[in-house]
Amino acid sequence: MFIFILQGVWLYIAELAGKDLDVAVTAKFILYYMPRLIPLVVPLTILLSSIMVFGNFAENYEFAAMKSTGISLQRAMRSLSVFIVALGIASFFFANNVIPWGEYNFHNLRRNIAKVKPALAIAEGQFNEIGNINIKVEEKTGDRGQYLRGVVIHKKSDIRIGNYTVIIAEKGELKSSEDSNILQLELLNGNYYEEIINRDSRKNINKPHVRSYFKNYTFNVDLELLNSEDLDEKQLDDKYTMLNVSQLQRRIDTLEIQKKADYLALSNTLYNRSTYEALGTNIDTSKIKTTYSAKSILDSLPYQTKDSDYKLSIKLIQ
Repeated sequence: MFIFILQGVWLYIAELAGKDLDVAVTAKFILYYMPRLIPLVVPLTILLSSIMVFGNFAENYEFAAMKSTGISLQRAMRSLSVFIVALGIASFFFANNVIPWGEYNFHNLRRNIAKVKPALAIAEGQFNEIGNINIKVEEKTGDRGQYLRGVVIHKKSDIRIGNYTVIIAEKGELKSSEDSNILQLELLNGNYYEEIINRDSRKNINKPHVRSYFKNYTFNVDLELLNSEDLDEKQLDDKYTMLNVSQLQRRIDTLEIQKKADYLALSNTLYNRSTYEALGTNIDTSKIKTTYSAKSILDSLPYQTKDSDYKLSIKLIQ
């Protein structure tokens, strides 16, 4: 357990270091991380302890003494078998109740730690969500990691869903203080891209956008909603590892219902786009035989309409 805990601390050291966290918060972090290690530690522990115990028995000729008194190997291992069965049942209840509790508190604590100082939540080589932007940097330098290189920012829109504004800069600098609710970011030598969405969908085929170059660009990110000092706040509950068996079963039933609803919505959309009801309007039904005997349904259609029906079908498929 100690080895696995050290591995976990090493994996998440970037989220703990430099946040001025007290010992109690760090202890909570380790406590909530420990339940997920039990399924990994218990089998190794039982295997190692069993090898040591029965190895000592064999080395001291205990098995020979047992056989000489009429005790079989199965009888000698009966207590171990009962213990393993009881341990397996206990492990199931532990995994069904304790591990979801630990995962729930662990992920929420990680989220709250990242909210304490968002300026320190910018990790290199990956997108980090801060306020209304997603920022990615190639390299951070400086005593506080305030100097950035290779900055890519996706700015969210308050009006529509999606990333329609992209900012790319060679360098950047975080100038606001660590305790401020405003994150001030100054960018140097970059480009500003914004996609233009017109109400007329036909004008969006060519993907119109605006591009501008800047030498110096400064904008502020409001962090008032993110700078919550309450590390016990719990809002994240959408991970499957936080659910027990009964909750997973209910979630599966909900997903089945959602899947059927999505399939129905997709089928209705495809049906409306296919103009299926208008396919037969250009066909003279009086010339179609009432008795169907051809190998293909197209063989029963007039020759003049086959070409248009082929083109219409190919257009609908594309």
